Amino acid sequence: MPFEMKWQLTRRHLVAGSLAFFGSGRLALATTPTRVVSMDYGLAQTLIEIGLPLVGLVSTEDWPLWAVEPALPAGIVNIGGQTQPNLEQIARLRPDLIVSTPYLETMRVRLETIAPVESFAIHDVGGPPYPHIVEETRRLGDLLGRTREADNLIAQTQSALAEARIRCKPLREAPLVIINFLDTRHIRVYGTGGNIGDTLDALGLKNGWTGETNSWGFATAGYEDLAGVLPGSRLIVMDPVPPDVFPSLSGSPLWQSLPFSRDGGISRMPVVLMFGTLPSMTRLARFLVAIAEGHDISGEIAQP
Repeated sequence: MPFEMKWQLTRRHLVAGSLAFFGSGRLALATTPTRVVSMDYGLAQTLIEIGLPLVGLVSTEDWPLWAVEPALPAGIVNIGGQTQPNLEQIARLRPDLIVSTPYLETMRVRLETIAPVESFAIHDVGGPPYPHIVEETRRLGDLLGRTREADNLIAQTQSALAEARIRCKPLREAPLVIINFLDTRHIRVYGTGGNIGDTLDALGLKNGWTGETNSWGFATAGYEDLAGVLPGSRLIVMDPVPPDVFPSLSGSPLWQSLPFSRDGGISRMPVVLMFGTLPSMTRLARFLVAIAEGHDISGEIAQP
């Protein structure tokens, strides 16, 4: 998914993202790639975690805003925006593999003039993405000669989620609603079909949003729609938050009338990459454990 979106994900993006390509022409490379360019943050997370430094990545300047973890190694070249990459810059890096997603399938022909391209379906997969993320983590490891490292990442993630499930028990007392603010009136709320919803499921936590979601696992709504969440829900506001949002809400009778606002049932949480892979799920699990156990995570929250 693109991270040029800032606060909005347009209808055009969603239509383009619905184009499904599941790697029907999977690569059989003569040699193991060592110079890899990633068109996707989620795939980049996995590559870093299995120990394969990237030579190029889209929108590196936005990594600290949207992904954060794992830390981006030094020396990775910014190849431009996800939907408008700098093809000349990519060519100068002399990659032997470009990894991408079905969302960007329309760019394949142009990218293949530079290097072989392999697509990995990790989101918008017609159901919970977690099993697909695990499968594609293994496939990425196999393709890059990092099978053991990929298996270790999967095992570590499963272990971290299992431990977090135990430690998150206090949060089972109320449904959770996780949102991003897009502006002073609109939110992105996470339900089923995305990695945030899948993480809640893995931790045995109830999602308070029962409304419809798109194929990416979220809905865009007005914050007044939060009046329809499950009774007793606890709200978790995820970074980044536009700087004018909280001042605006403090003077909003509608916001003040919402049950969790009246009862103090609101927590704030650092950003988690909503289109991420296994590292995003463990990051979210860690923050939910901190909230459950009352630990201070304010130091990791972006300041306006």
